[in-house]
Amino acid sequence: MTDKEIITKTNRKIFHLYNQDGIIDIISAAVLLNFGLDLLKNSETTSIFTWVPILLISSLKDKITNGRLTPEHLGMDRKSIRKWTFLPAVAMILTLTLLGTFVLGDPLGIQQSEILPFSGDSLSLVASLLLSLAWIISGLLTGLKRFYLYAAVAFFAGLISFFFLPIYFPFFLTAGVILAIGAVLMVKFTKTYPIIEKEEKDEN
Repeated sequence: MTDKEIITKTNRKIFHLYNQDGIIDIISAAVLLNFGLDLLKNSETTSIFTWVPILLISSLKDKITNGRLTPEHLGMDRKSIRKWTFLPAVAMILTLTLLGTFVLGDPLGIQQSEILPFSGDSLSLVASLLLSLAWIISGLLTGLKRFYLYAAVAFFAGLISFFFLPIYFPFFLTAGVILAIGAVLMVKFTKTYPIIEKEEKDEN
């Protein structure tokens, strides 16, 4: 293994540690819950409340994570840490934009099309596939295996919704699973990594 490969592997491990706080999960769940409410209300555009949780990522990282895992303790520079906070927000914005464009209001008439040789809600299936694909891509890029679980939940919830349940069901169910896992991660993280006192930070 080359030095570059060792550094890349080490950085990925640190990235995984930094994202064991559950913040990305909880924020994602909040966004999906709000998007589900947009669908429930038959909105043609995403509401401002759907976007608001994304703005909280940085402040939550500062409050919960950065006080426990400082860049010095992680052996990383602050620029890299800020990038790790910025990129998930960008991914959420892109996913939400994609869902809002193709799902809300159904501008392409997907609901009337026949995707499968069975009668069902095609728009619900497409929406869940888009969400599942977003989680798969996120898992491939980050190496966070729990993202594949979220993708599977979104996909199977979409299949159920295609046949039986309304379009907002996959979003509420997926959000519920993500929120539960995120909450467990956050509790474990805060117990495992206590807040570093200011004096200790200064010494480092």
